[in-house]
Amino acid sequence: MTSRSRILCAALCLLLAAGCARPSPPGEADRGPDLPYDYPFDNPWTATVLGTPAEFQVQLPADARVVRRNLKVFEAREVPEGFWHTDRLRYSTLLQDHAAPLVFVIAGTGADDQSRHMLMLGQVLHAAGMHVVLLPSPTHANFIVNASASRLPGYPESDAADLHALMRLIDGRLRESVEISRYHLTGYSLGGWHAAYVAKLDDKKLDLGQAGFGFDRILLINPPLSVYRSVKEIDAMLVRGLPDGIYGLDAFLNRAIARLAAYPGADALDFQDPDLKIEAYRRLRPSDDQLATAIGLAFRLSAANLVFTSDVMTGAGYIFPRDRPFLSTTPLSEYLAVALRTSLLDYFDDMLADTYLDREPGRTRQDLLDGTSLSAIGEWLSREQRIWLMTNRDDVILAPGDLDELVRVFGPRARIFPNGGHMGNLQHRAVAAFLADFFSR
Repeated sequence: MTSRSRILCAALCLLLAAGCARPSPPGEADRGPDLPYDYPFDNPWTATVLGTPAEFQVQLPADARVVRRNLKVFEAREVPEGFWHTDRLRYSTLLQDHAAPLVFVIAGTGADDQSRHMLMLGQVLHAAGMHVVLLPSPTHANFIVNASASRLPGYPESDAADLHALMRLIDGRLRESVEISRYHLTGYSLGGWHAAYVAKLDDKKLDLGQAGFGFDRILLINPPLSVYRSVKEIDAMLVRGLPDGIYGLDAFLNRAIARLAAYPGADALDFQDPDLKIEAYRRLRPSDDQLATAIGLAFRLSAANLVFTSDVMTGAGYIFPRDRPFLSTTPLSEYLAVALRTSLLDYFDDMLADTYLDREPGRTRQDLLDGTSLSAIGEWLSREQRIWLMTNRDDVILAPGDLDELVRVFGPRARIFPNGGHMGNLQHRAVAAFLADFFSR
């Protein structure tokens, strides 16, 4: 890892370590099954960064066995030597020793199967009696390299096709040793958005007499309504605490690290300590603008990884030269610097849109933008009683008006918690109880 990469990772550790009752009609959800919803943070920025304090968290079994597995999706695909460490698709399972439903879980932007949110969801669902398969996001490098047919994630139909094909491969493997009674589907953040499109594709395949799952219950957890609108919100977050815009990023990180290091004993801090984020928050006392910038930075790091990986895998020459092999010895600092200044909107305009518009004559850029919204499949979602929404009223990735539209689409199938920011309350015991109850019916 380059020195710049280490600085970025350290800063994120300091500022962003975060990361049964019947469902109620749309509105404030204040109780799980006999559990009060007493999530403590009313500030959505604080909630998003700090997550759920230990005293409010669900108690998870200590003996849940998470097994990490791998497979080769495209046998003939050549993987650049620089991606030697990610040359097979990796996923995780938590399996029962008896017949049970299987839940596929799709990770959020830039996350893999071992992310904190994924492991928590896996443990909650496994404890509720499910087989669980944890999948990386189509925007994660491991997925782009190994499971993306186009190597250009972000287009809903192609991402859904890649995910569905991967699920079929994994299901075929599991059925050799595991008895599966039915199938469920969920995902958080962008993974929730993906889950909606995977479910729609599965229905289409079944209607055509093709192989599918016939998902019984589907839950979208804190999804964006429109990826395009949410990306605009996230890009605005990044520069909220940077007076000089993106070019003030280095100074922002250096100040944060220097302030923490100024306290006695700071050199002994363990950056893997799950309580570090609370200590850092107390020491740094960041403003809302600084917290917003930390959240925006986390998303920008994911975007940088996506852009660089897609560029190398497609040979687009956007950041990495077309005529240069990508090797494990390739210096990455100069490419990282460019990637960090490349937003997901830049990626959409300069790589994704051009590719798909060339493939689909007659479509416009606006058609593609409109296609990033769940409203594009809103009519189908509104009549699918098995598909539910769970989100927070103060989710920071939703643009003005997005929550109202989500409620309009899902109606009484929207479970909305009054606070929690973006995924900040996922580990809260009442939220976990709702999750377990939803899939246990």
